[in-house]
Amino acid sequence: MKVPVSCAREHAPMTAFRQKFGPILQPMPVAITALVLLTALGWGVMFAEAITMASGAAAFMEALCAPADILGSRSTAEMLSRLGMAIGMWIAMSVAMMLPTASLLIVGFADRVEKEVSDRAHAASPLAVAAGYLGIWVIVAVVAATAQAFISAILSGIALPPATATILAGAIIGAAGFYQFSPLKRACLVTIRHPFSEEREAALTRNMAAFRLGLHQGVLCVGCCWAMMGLLVVLGAMNILWMAIFAIIMAAEKMVDSQRLPNAIGVAMIIAGAALSVSAVGLAPLRDAIGL
Repeated sequence: MKVPVSCAREHAPMTAFRQKFGPILQPMPVAITALVLLTALGWGVMFAEAITMASGAAAFMEALCAPADILGSRSTAEMLSRLGMAIGMWIAMSVAMMLPTASLLIVGFADRVEKEVSDRAHAASPLAVAAGYLGIWVIVAVVAATAQAFISAILSGIALPPATATILAGAIIGAAGFYQFSPLKRACLVTIRHPFSEEREAALTRNMAAFRLGLHQGVLCVGCCWAMMGLLVVLGAMNILWMAIFAIIMAAEKMVDSQRLPNAIGVAMIIAGAALSVSAVGLAPLRDAIGL
């Protein structure tokens, strides 16, 4: 069957585009480029903010994602502006910390598309998976920044004694450590490490199904990582250094197909929390309590 000349001319530009840019538009290059650029953007925004607050090495320890000062606002517009800035920093932090932990999902999805979908015209994009995953964390960022601002405003007039604050901080670290052993944490990790099941095969050829896969994995990631993220917020350790350390820990948990690493992290957190709480009161009260 002959193709009409007019039709061939209409499709010629698209054919030339595919021949020129086809290799770089394959799923794997797209997935890796998106991961690298978005992660760099997130860290870049946070580092730029840290540089404006401090200089040199001190910038790495400068507290970011601080509660929006809504009590100091002189108008509703100023309050919303401050809250918007806080939400923006939370979104940057979520992208910087959590997107690398989804590399197993996004790169794995691109790899499966290249291997199992012969017709690239009907292949889903790994960007759809990334969009669904990040969509969940954007929602978390908005809720967390808003809650952080209002809780900070409510508690602004309450000053805890240093010893009490230290004991509570230790208890929070210990609680996050115990969560490492919870059935929910384990179930989330298992599904995150093995994201592709038979009922999700449609995600390889339909962008909406791929987007839903990203949403599902994002929810699981929140279930897996909320305790560590909350730990950073409650302890006021929202700086570049601690964020990087926790990002590496959370990524390693998802990529190492073993429960030993999460268990070891949990034990370390429990010990650290107990040591911190004990340091607030010393060993003497503890010895008296147990009769030594």
